[in-house]
Amino acid sequence: NLFRRLAEDRADAFLPNLATALTNLSIRYSKLGRHRDALTSSQEAANVYQRLAHDRPDAFLPNLAMALNNLSGHLSRLGRHEHALAASQDAANLYQRLAHDRPDAFLPDLAMALNNLSGHLSDLGRREDALAAGKDAASLFRRLAQDRPDAFLPGLASALNNLSTHLSNLGRREDALAASEEAVAIRRSLAQHRPDAFLPDLAQSFAVRGNALEALGKLEEAVASDHEAVTALAGPFLALPRAFAEDMVTYLREYLRRADAAAVALDEDLLAPILEALQPFMQQNGDGE
Repeated sequence: NLFRRLAEDRADAFLPNLATALTNLSIRYSKLGRHRDALTSSQEAANVYQRLAHDRPDAFLPNLAMALNNLSGHLSRLGRHEHALAASQDAANLYQRLAHDRPDAFLPDLAMALNNLSGHLSDLGRREDALAAGKDAASLFRRLAQDRPDAFLPGLASALNNLSTHLSNLGRREDALAASEEAVAIRRSLAQHRPDAFLPDLAQSFAVRGNALEALGKLEEAVASDHEAVTALAGPFLALPRAFAEDMVTYLREYLRRADAAAVALDEDLLAPILEALQPFMQQNGDGE
């Protein structure tokens, strides 16, 4: 509110501060689950950056692209997929323009924007377009990771995860498995060096690989991958249950379903402390119903 008042009197001086404050506010709202408030703040931030970029594109086009990318995420979380796609496409277009002139500065942002765009396209059933954007994102991250692996291997793994899903959606199951295997290999290496940072990501890649294996009829191998997903997330989940409960429930559900279908015995020693830690969350859900 203070920056809003200051910007009313001295827009040139304080509009950038207002836009930054609105972006930060949207992030805080989102973390609290107040997604409509997050969307309102994010939309206003994008509007302010649109105004600033109109007058000073060299200074504010990158901020506008970032704001549009953030806006697309908030719109998607509220099920407004058409609007999310439009914002994401605008962000990718801006980063394409920026990366053309300054590739060293903006190719990473373009890769990230294309990765996000592929997800929004997939949400709307545009599978071929999603695959094309996903391939472009993975190619850019691969190129970036060749020169700076520490900085860009995580992005490459994320893009490969998404690419696996897009390939699977189009029935390209062997290619989907190959992409997921590469993501697992990257994240396994990252997690060996920095487990606190990358074990949750590794768990996600195991889960994606499980989907690809099941699609190929390799059910027992899919169960093994699900087991690895639960195992990888167990430590982070038991340390911070609230932060990882949703993901753990997702991975557990697939592990239990596939193990039952394949008649594979469950790892009771692994499951016991996890199920105990999940009890408060299950009770909350039960009360809410």
